[in-house]
Amino acid sequence: MQRIQPSQPYALFDRAATLRLEHAAAAQLPPHTLMQRAGLAVARLARALAPHARTVWIVCGTGNNGGDGLEAAIHLHQQLQRSGGRVLVTWLGQPDSAPPDAQQSWQRARDAGVEFSDAAPTDLTPADVCIDALLGIGLSADRRRTTAATAATAATAAPNNPLHQLLQALHSSPATLLAVDVPSGLDADTGQYAAGFAPDNARNTTNPTSARHTLSLLTL
Repeated sequence: MQRIQPSQPYALFDRAATLRLEHAAAAQLPPHTLMQRAGLAVARLARALAPHARTVWIVCGTGNNGGDGLEAAIHLHQQLQRSGGRVLVTWLGQPDSAPPDAQQSWQRARDAGVEFSDAAPTDLTPADVCIDALLGIGLSADRRRTTAATAATAATAAPNNPLHQLLQALHSSPATLLAVDVPSGLDADTGQYAAGFAPDNARNTTNPTSARHTLSLLTL
């Protein structure tokens, strides 16, 4: 795991290039290996960022970004249950329509005893951690080609949409926030938030926000 420093340049990749690298890497490995590795990396960083967390809330989207979050949930659940902590997962997907890898991760999480809930926990503290595994790079400049596009458009148009509500809950929580790949709503091809997705409190200078981190997988 490499920490990105502002003092040196790094190569950047758009969504298409990232997907090509991902497919090439997956072709050389047993099925589901990349997602399991991603989930383990997310879990390790979450623990490093919030070593005293009693609650971990993971919000998972319908695609493979959500699958990474589900894999992280397995590891975090196994670690926290020994100390009396808990992992809570909110998953927007459905087993019969999820991508194969994400579907397998959902089943693994269920078998491991991970707790699922449609609602955000109400007792999060600054010592806890939230994981944003909603959209990842699924929101791009050409959003017509992404399965996340429909949900993204709905979230922008309807504040009562579940995706919009979950993003608001993530950004308003006092807990540390860790995004997988890129923060949800950030366009991986432009580096800018899509219309309607910039966190409200990111523009609020009167009330400090919780710590924000991103784990980029494979590429920046």
